[in-house]
Amino acid sequence: MASAIGADMAAVGIHQGLSPVLDVVRDLRWGRVEETMGEDPYLVSLLGSAYVRGLQSAGIVATLKHFAGCAASQGARNHAPVSIGRRELADTVLPPFEMAVRDAGVKSVMNSYADLDGMPPVVDHALLTGLLRDSWGFDGTVVSDYYAILFAQQMHAVAADRAGAARLALTAGVDVELPQTDTFSTISAQLSRAR
Repeated sequence: MASAIGADMAAVGIHQGLSPVLDVVRDLRWGRVEETMGEDPYLVSLLGSAYVRGLQSAGIVATLKHFAGCAASQGARNHAPVSIGRRELADTVLPPFEMAVRDAGVKSVMNSYADLDGMPPVVDHALLTGLLRDSWGFDGTVVSDYYAILFAQQMHAVAADRAGAARLALTAGVDVELPQTDTFSTISAQLSRAR
């Protein structure tokens, strides 16, 4: 299925797919359940890795979503905090991502909107660089979920302004801001003025 989807995407000039969703969903109230592959981490790991291999076999960059914990948010709300322990994170949330990185060779990862114990993944160096790149060996592109860097300032209040949010995200390991450069452009403008 993913190979066929990838072939169709490539035929119309698309290079990157924002899929698969590897969120392990346990609360059916979450509004994005239909995007997920199930409630079992092992099943999601197998299906997600197969999807990555299929999409990338057609020359399309697959993007894992949403790293990490998006579907474990309080009250099953899309942007709500995630208050889970390290063991549940390691045993339930992370395995599909790790398998897709280590075994399927995924080329892109997208952060989660939620926060993990008060830390938004989009600015979490330990998650995006320490775990993803250093421990798992990911060498692809980290892309922000839509407006997630801006949300680091506006919703999570971990940055005073857009430039501060951009610096935190870049330092954490985000390579590309989606869907447009709302925060990264502020740094570019500052650098241009400094010259």
